[in-house]
Amino acid sequence: MKLHLSLNSKVREIALIAIFLFSGGVFAQGEDPNGLVEVEVPQDNLAPYKERRDHTGIYFGIVYENFLPDSYVSPQDSLTYNNMFGSETIPLIGINFDYKWNMSLGSLAFGLGGAIGSINDARSGSDRTLDVTRYLASIKFTADNLMMEPYVAPYIGVSAYMIGVKDTAKASGSTQKVEVSKNTPIGYAYTVGLLLQLDWLDYTAAKQATFAFGLENTFIDIFLTQYTKAGGDTDPDMQTDLNWGAGLRMEF
Repeated sequence: MKLHLSLNSKVREIALIAIFLFSGGVFAQGEDPNGLVEVEVPQDNLAPYKERRDHTGIYFGIVYENFLPDSYVSPQDSLTYNNMFGSETIPLIGINFDYKWNMSLGSLAFGLGGAIGSINDARSGSDRTLDVTRYLASIKFTADNLMMEPYVAPYIGVSAYMIGVKDTAKASGSTQKVEVSKNTPIGYAYTVGLLLQLDWLDYTAAKQATFAFGLENTFIDIFLTQYTKAGGDTDPDMQTDLNWGAGLRMEF
């Protein structure tokens, strides 16, 4: 019995030594003679965008827009936008989120966006403030697959918008404010723009971002948008001529 137990113990020891040596040999294959470890990276992450991009993707953008609704008339006293603010624009700051389908020449994206902005002036004789909250649902086509990398990608889009407006007036020398809040019905806006890729400025950092976060591209977004009239005479008129805007757009 003692001999049998001794043999079993020896067999277990030999098996453990063999496993240890085998494991060391396997891990040693990935090591460099100089002590460096070799890491394999999927080749598709290093391929040009035209070759590596998937069937779908996501856009996330931060935008700034010079919004000039110069057709607006105050419901409080019928002062026009020009009477209250002149030609000053409302700076809109917003975010956009799009889901995109990649095609042979470009991509089709459906998205949602929101932005807020405010303007204040007293040139009309009273302290006037106009607060704007804008909501968008949009569809865009971007020609981002014409080159191996989308260094320049023009796009066009159409959006359904709704804008909330808070019109605040305070008479000179008074502390009392009068506020009127209204929303526009759904209207339409048209956009043309240009995406300028930034990845080429630091290729190594761009590839590291692709490996770590799935960030495919980073763009400067430059665009022009025109808002059409929505609703009737009793609704806020937020139609505009072409407004310019710019932002940062990231593709995942």
